[in-house]
Amino acid sequence: MKNIVMIDMDTEREDPIRISKPEGLVETIKDEQTAKKMVLDDMTTICNALGTLIQLAEDSKYFEAKKSARMCIDYLHDNFIGEDKDEIDIAKEEMQ
Repeated sequence: MKNIVMIDMDTEREDPIRISKPEGLVETIKDEQTAKKMVLDDMTTICNALGTLIQLAEDSKYFEAKKSARMCIDYLHDNFIGEDKDEIDIAKEEMQ
């Protein structure tokens, strides 16, 4: 798989985080199914990149991978899942 996702963060902007694709790529998406696949591919790419960054930080002895991964998991849990475990199962089903 080949995929490009660009992430730009600027805390001085009104919308501090921007996620984008190369110019012209998104405009070629014509239907919802293709758009859903693109978003899923983008989430997969970002997760893989995050894993690579966590491993790089551990290999460089900057941070322990386990602690970095836990920080990321906690952030996602606190912001998107909360205490409702049924939502996890629903989200997994919807992704398939």
